[in-house]
Amino acid sequence: MGQQIFATNSLGGFFTNNQLSQQVRYRSQTLQKFRQFVDPEPAAGANRGNKVFFDKISNISTAGGTLVETDTIPKRNYTITQGTLTMTEYGNSIPFTQKVKTLSDIMVPETIKTVLMNDIRVVLDSAAATQFKTNDYIATITNTATTTFGTAGLALATAGANMSDKNVRDIVDQMKKLLIPRREDDNYVCVASTNSIRGLYDFFESKAQLTMMDPIYRGEVGRYYGCRFVEETNFLVNTDGSSGLYGEAVFFGADAVREGVAIPEEIRVGIPADFGRDQGIAWYALLGFQQVWDFSSDGQTRIITVDSL
Repeated sequence: MGQQIFATNSLGGFFTNNQLSQQVRYRSQTLQKFRQFVDPEPAAGANRGNKVFFDKISNISTAGGTLVETDTIPKRNYTITQGTLTMTEYGNSIPFTQKVKTLSDIMVPETIKTVLMNDIRVVLDSAAATQFKTNDYIATITNTATTTFGTAGLALATAGANMSDKNVRDIVDQMKKLLIPRREDDNYVCVASTNSIRGLYDFFESKAQLTMMDPIYRGEVGRYYGCRFVEETNFLVNTDGSSGLYGEAVFFGADAVREGVAIPEEIRVGIPADFGRDQGIAWYALLGFQQVWDFSSDGQTRIITVDSL
C-alpha cells in the first residue's frame, strides 16, 4: 500500500482543493394561488390614509307591485352598510456582513433576494387566503353524499370524506340559491387543498368529466358543474375531519375579497452601517386585504368555506 495517501492531509490531502458547485439549490416552495383572485381597490393608495371605507347597498325595503288607480305609489327605502379595508405594513429582512459578501464564491445578495421573494409570495398569499377562509358560511363534507351547511362562522359537523361530485353540486347549488354572482368568465372558483382535489380525481378519473379545457387561472386543474378548480398547498390544510385525512377548500364568486395597496411589495437594499461592514436586504409592502360581504351582518355572502369541526 502506498505511503502518500489522500486520507491524511500531511501525506497527500493538502495537494487537493474541494470544489463548490456554482448551482445553488433552494428549498421547494408551496403553491400559492389565492392572491390572483383578489380585486384591486382603486380608492386605496399613497397619501390617502390607511383605511378605505366601502358602502354596500341593500335591496329596496319592500318590493313593488300592482297599484289601485286611486292609490298613491308607495314610498320605500334601502339601507347602507359600510365595510372597512385596512392597510398595514409587511416586511422581512436578512442582514449580512461585508466579509461574507466579499469572500464568498456565491453571490450572497442574489441568494438573499431569492429567499426574500419566496417569503413575499408565501406571506402575502396567506394574508389574502385568510380573508377568503375567515367566512361565516361553512360547508362540511359529512360524507360523499351529504353536505352540511352552517351560517354562523362555525362548522356544524365533522368531515367524514373529501368532497365528491355530489358535494360539489350541493355547494354550487347553494351558491346559486344564495345569489352569489359568478366571476367574469361565468364560472365559480374553488381553491382546494391537495386532499380535497384528490377526492374529485378519484371520481372523475374514469369518467373524464373534470374538464381540462381552456384553463385561465394559475394552478387550475379542471372544471366541473360551472366551477373552476385550483389546487394550492400554501394555506389550506389536509388534516381536517375525524381521521385527520380530509382537506379544506374555498368556493367563491365575484367581488369576494379586495386588496388595497399604498406601496406594493418591493425589495429594498439597506444603507450600509459600520463603514460598510454591516449590510442588509429587506422586502416591504404597505397594503391590506378585506372580505367584502359578511353573512352575519349583510345577510349574504360571496364565499362558502369547506371546513370541519
